[in-house]
Amino acid sequence: MNLCKRAFLYSIRKKGKTISLLTFLLVMATLMLTCFSIQSATETANDNIKKALLGYFTINAKQVDTGITEDVKNEILSIDGLSGKYTLRSYTYASYYDTDGNPLTINTEDAMQVPDGYENAGKIVANTASENDSYFTDGGFELTEGTALTSESQNAVLIHEKFAERNGLSVGDTIQLSNVEDKSRITLVTVAGIFTNTKEQDSIGIAPSYDLYDNIVFTDLSTASYLLYSTEAETSVQYGDFYVNDPDEIDRIMEAVKEIEGMDWEHCTLTRYDNDYQNAKESLAGLQNIVFIAITVATVICFLVLALFLTLRLRGRIHETGIYLAMGISKGAVLAQYLLEVMLVAVIALFLAYGAASAISDQIGSRLLSQVTAQTYETVNLTDETPDAETPTEDLGLSEIVVAFSAEDYALVWIFGVVLCLVSTALAVYPIMKMKPKNILSQMS
Repeated sequence: MNLCKRAFLYSIRKKGKTISLLTFLLVMATLMLTCFSIQSATETANDNIKKALLGYFTINAKQVDTGITEDVKNEILSIDGLSGKYTLRSYTYASYYDTDGNPLTINTEDAMQVPDGYENAGKIVANTASENDSYFTDGGFELTEGTALTSESQNAVLIHEKFAERNGLSVGDTIQLSNVEDKSRITLVTVAGIFTNTKEQDSIGIAPSYDLYDNIVFTDLSTASYLLYSTEAETSVQYGDFYVNDPDEIDRIMEAVKEIEGMDWEHCTLTRYDNDYQNAKESLAGLQNIVFIAITVATVICFLVLALFLTLRLRGRIHETGIYLAMGISKGAVLAQYLLEVMLVAVIALFLAYGAASAISDQIGSRLLSQVTAQTYETVNLTDETPDAETPTEDLGLSEIVVAFSAEDYALVWIFGVVLCLVSTALAVYPIMKMKPKNILSQMS
């Protein structure tokens, strides 16, 4: 009788022990696959968060003339790791007039004061893309008419809806902007869009008139350059936001930026903005640590329990081993039989684990991931500030994540299961295999 037949017959004959081993291996494999599926889901979640919460750094020129030039901008963008997305902006103040030179009316009622010379003036916010300005991304500003400003915009402005109503302006109308101190520095601009604010200004009554939301005008960089420098040619920009592909590399990239010549770092600051990503990453790290600990503990427990189970099982077969040796069957063949018995059960358990893990991993993993997702959204504060807000205002790409194990995970569990069975069986049978046949047979009397 060959060892395969002996292994099969033993497994059939000892149904109780076989079922016990099958149950244990099935639970082990299902647990490992579930842990791997959750681990894969958290890795996917982290990748999605990186895409949604792009880290960036800001260069802030404390003086107008020490800002970011075109050459410096291009050198920054050449650094490896930057996404290519950036926003340049400058701030100044301007007086507002109609095409006939008559002063336009601004909101002065909600202001703490109206400084001399600013009776019809407000803040000018110039950038390469108005939709990326913090007023629109974080401050609650929203475009209601017209089009946003881009890097291609020329002599175009966005005005507040109350400013438009107060002065009878609409999209397509033309107004004049002039330097507050140099009234001769005047430029004609066209109203490209009208915006409103969805969040109330908390500085009403304590801010000067030119800082009130109603009185802010957005424009392109060339228009601001003329107001600041009397030229629309390339000039330095006061602020620049540069986005990175991987927020984890922002420190390296910022160090490279500091090495760029042409920047007056004594009068410029470099600030990182990746708090949302770091907070979201920390939330996921908790789940990742739990999964890692679960995998580690499960591995140790599975090895110890299986080794103990097989040791007790094979200890009761010492007489059987002696008979095999007396029949002339080699120790290697006996060991191979015992390994085959375990592997037959392990193969069945691993196939059954595929279905079991598929059924429960999504339920368990999705529940855990949903809790972490809710915590993540709360941590990065992406929900509307109203009491009734229940849904995030920004998608982090977490809702569409499917908790499922991959083919690589399944293959890894197979490898782990086979190695575990081989090592445990070898350790369990070793005390018997090292005995001499006559000593084994002597214990049979």
